[in-house]
Amino acid sequence: MGRITADSFFGLPEWLMTTLFLIAMAASCEIGFKLGLRSRVEDKTKALVPMVAASILGIMGLLLGFTMSMSVSRFDTRRRLVLEEASAIKTAYLRMQALPEPESLELENLLRQYAASRLYVSLNALNMRIIEQGRKEDARLQNEIWSRTVVLARKDPHSMPVALLMESLNNAYDVAGSRWISFVAHVPESVVYVNAVIGLIAVLLVTYDFGMTGHRHLLSTAMMVFSISMVMSLIVGLDRPHSGVIRVSQQPLVELQQELAHPAH
Repeated sequence: MGRITADSFFGLPEWLMTTLFLIAMAASCEIGFKLGLRSRVEDKTKALVPMVAASILGIMGLLLGFTMSMSVSRFDTRRRLVLEEASAIKTAYLRMQALPEPESLELENLLRQYAASRLYVSLNALNMRIIEQGRKEDARLQNEIWSRTVVLARKDPHSMPVALLMESLNNAYDVAGSRWISFVAHVPESVVYVNAVIGLIAVLLVTYDFGMTGHRHLLSTAMMVFSISMVMSLIVGLDRPHSGVIRVSQQPLVELQQELAHPAH
């Protein structure tokens, strides 16, 4: 199992990225306005600046929409996989009850530990040390549960309860793997950076046009900067749902652990 590494974009707090982008946008506005004040261009050239700025804003809108779609898709996938994993583990637990004792009790206890480990890792998804330790513990419990189930299958190769249990365990382990892939699969940094650069260029051109007229238009500029920054922040929040305001709910796993802690039998 390889060591987990966080890329530079993922490693920064969400509030810090938003703050840095707001500062960069404000600086771009000021630079654009001052360049506009100092510009000495013909009237025909001045008339082209708003058209170019509008074109850049249109491109930025398309990029933001495309990137938002990517973030929302990843967020929905992560949320769906939490529910699927809780359902798969519960199905395996119910099928364990059809096995003879004491094997069923031993497997149920191991599955409780596995569910608790999965929830603990999910609730501490920004702590890389906990994630590494949790993945090792998950792998150990998966191997232990599977090896004991294989022993039962060898004792009675025609046992339908054992066959169904192996199917549900395989499904639960597959979903756990899918959750890990979805956890590390973020919107490419290059896409986010392109959005940021295009946004900076757009506000620079708009304020450059304002500078040529000699009027700042503070309200319009502030609304434009705030809107672009909030959309960028939303994209980051959806792409990193383990921190910040937007989070993937782990409630299905919480409820599962509560059910397993108080079994019906």
